[in-house]
Amino acid sequence: MMFDRRSALGALIYLAAVVTGSCSSSGSDATMPVADGPVVRGISYIGISVSDIDRTTAYFAGAGGLIEVDRSDLRGAALDRIGGKTIRAKTRTLRSNSGQVRLMQFDQPAAAARAAKIVPVQGPGITHVCFQSPDNKPIFPKFVAAGAMPLSRTGDLVQLRPDVPVKYAYLRDADGTMIEIEQLLLDNLKFDHRMRHVAIASMDIDRTVAFYTAVLGKAPRERRSNLVNKTLDITANLDDMKLDVAWFQVGNLELEIWEYLNPAPTPATEARPLEALGHNMIVFDVSDPAVALQRLEDAGGLRVTAPSPMDGGQIAFGRDPDGNLIGFFRPGSESSPFSTLGLTY
Repeated sequence: MMFDRRSALGALIYLAAVVTGSCSSSGSDATMPVADGPVVRGISYIGISVSDIDRTTAYFAGAGGLIEVDRSDLRGAALDRIGGKTIRAKTRTLRSNSGQVRLMQFDQPAAAARAAKIVPVQGPGITHVCFQSPDNKPIFPKFVAAGAMPLSRTGDLVQLRPDVPVKYAYLRDADGTMIEIEQLLLDNLKFDHRMRHVAIASMDIDRTVAFYTAVLGKAPRERRSNLVNKTLDITANLDDMKLDVAWFQVGNLELEIWEYLNPAPTPATEARPLEALGHNMIVFDVSDPAVALQRLEDAGGLRVTAPSPMDGGQIAFGRDPDGNLIGFFRPGSESSPFSTLGLTY
């Protein structure tokens, strides 16, 4: 099993396919020069809107082993434009050895954000971040003890079959935000825990893959179509699931894209509010936000803000074809807590 090439969930789906035959305004302008090489260098962080930042910090630090690397206020004209009003939030950025989440507790969320429901398993939207651990150092029971509720019909991790060395689960926290746990039944792993990927559930995977191929400047490393597997039904608590999926390797993390052919998601009528609880943005570490933003527009995405100061660097925001908010951030220095330097795949 090529665990160095695909996520554990990807390995499960691969086997199933074989079986079935089928922004802070006080920040200064970035001073770090534009680097040679790819425009998109990695995933800086996945934003998560939370109702209680202390509780969620303890949840990720205690259960997932993440370390706090930044605590700052988030504000600025770019965020005001996204939110349609003055935006203020306190944030904490938590790091694993391979990726980061940025928790955001907003002041006085808008009525539309307060009324927003959780993102369903099948989306559309940013559905989850995946965490991995070895079976001899499990993090699943830690998340459950911290208050996460498994979605699985068994209430536990699920293994596809005895010869597949992985167990996995979806869980939701007190805000309804979903994570995935992949528990690897392998020896001599070089980590106790790590982030593996962030997942988007799309209304049209062909359109979304074409978009991210253009933005990232690379093709997906793998695609699978018309996947069915009853174990996934048990894990997601959905019946008769049928899926298309693609994976992009983006430096330190994977970007996983799904289309649920069954049960099909309900199309969103408008973009999810920035302040709505749950995953609210994916921010890429880039060498040039303007170039990345032009790629987004050329690929059919929506420009939201031009490059502007935030977090000591420069950031531009746009939306992908499903309306997901994505940021293109150039850190002001290599020592920035939002740089992907030092984060490893």
